[in-house]
Amino acid sequence: MRIAVFTLASPLSDIQRRFAEEMYEEVRKTLHPLREVLEFTPLITSADQAEQMASRYRDWVDGGLVVVWSGGTDRMIYRIGLELRKPLLVYAHPAHNSLASVREAIAALRNSGIEISVGYGEIGEIYEKASPFLSALRASVMLTRSRFAQIGEQEPWILIKRTPEQLRNRFGLDMVKIRWEEMLDTAMNADRKAVVEKVMKLKNLFGKVERGDEELEKAVRLYMGMREIVKKYSITSAAVEARDMLDISLRDWGPYLGVALLSDEGIPSDYEGEHDAIITKLVIHHMTGKASFMANLTRIDSARNTAVFSHCTVPISMIDPKRSALLSYYETDRTVAIRGRLKEGERVTFARLGGKELDKIFFGTGTIVNGDLGRKDLCRTQIEVKIDGRVDELIDRALGNHIVVAYGDLRDHIKYFAKIKSLEPVEII
Repeated sequence: MRIAVFTLASPLSDIQRRFAEEMYEEVRKTLHPLREVLEFTPLITSADQAEQMASRYRDWVDGGLVVVWSGGTDRMIYRIGLELRKPLLVYAHPAHNSLASVREAIAALRNSGIEISVGYGEIGEIYEKASPFLSALRASVMLTRSRFAQIGEQEPWILIKRTPEQLRNRFGLDMVKIRWEEMLDTAMNADRKAVVEKVMKLKNLFGKVERGDEELEKAVRLYMGMREIVKKYSITSAAVEARDMLDISLRDWGPYLGVALLSDEGIPSDYEGEHDAIITKLVIHHMTGKASFMANLTRIDSARNTAVFSHCTVPISMIDPKRSALLSYYETDRTVAIRGRLKEGERVTFARLGGKELDKIFFGTGTIVNGDLGRKDLCRTQIEVKIDGRVDELIDRALGNHIVVAYGDLRDHIKYFAKIKSLEPVEII
């Protein structure tokens, strides 16, 4: 990903120009952690120069950051927006009438049919304020370089299905379909020594192991089969059929451990053949570089404004493994699943792509108040989250069952991503 940084100042005032020149290097220093993706243009002081620079960078950058140092820059901002035609964040600061010019320019650009993102803050806050936009832009760009795999079929209760054409047209995302039997055949040929070594590592890692070596070896074999399929087909993310739920003869061959391990290795994956939620996991991974937890919404408590999210697997990087367990899958009481303890007191974001044309994104935030409920009537990993909006809206405004839970407050990231991809934001507030 490459981002052009345009710095603008009015030529009408020597004071403004000196301020801009002094701050130019300060901004470069502030944005130093992003130096590998940023390309700074010279200081721009005229509309013609702004258009020329935008034209020069347009074909080889993925977007732009416009830092506005003064008033009198309205037309410069406008010309950059018209010429660049790429996602753009315009950053204003509280001095020298910077904000006044930004407000005028973004109104004119929107009147011309160009949507612009806006940031505001002190000079020293540019890195903090621009980072969510750049993360969202990275996710948008990386989707076009990603390959999403459907391994096997979607489960019959998954009613929302996406075609390869939909994913390509909406996000530029490549989708491939792979036979479940190919994954199993690959698993059966996994190296026995490597399987045993992985089983031993997992037994040492988890505080409680309720499955025998035979069940663990089968789960690890299936993981190794998935991993080889990922390498063979250059897969970035995978939706894996949980065939063991429907085929009694395969009850010991569940993907629950495998998709967790893949997610920890930077291949966001999950089971039931889900599309929208797992692609949401992929977006979050591209934004943050971290794994996330796909879950069912299983309970709400309106009086306490809490929601319970549960599923039978979770990335190990999100849990305290010494306080977690390897045990059977909830619905079949066979194979291997994970009961993970997540971090209590942590802020989380929940999100899901959806809509008829994949044109919406549902999201909100909360705090984990219980990292492991330990109920016997729900899927193995269970967390209770105090929701920051009306908890009832998690039902009323749902885009589908599965929802993705990630550590941290990612609201700004998601809002920028929605704007870049022309998604309708459905926020719980």
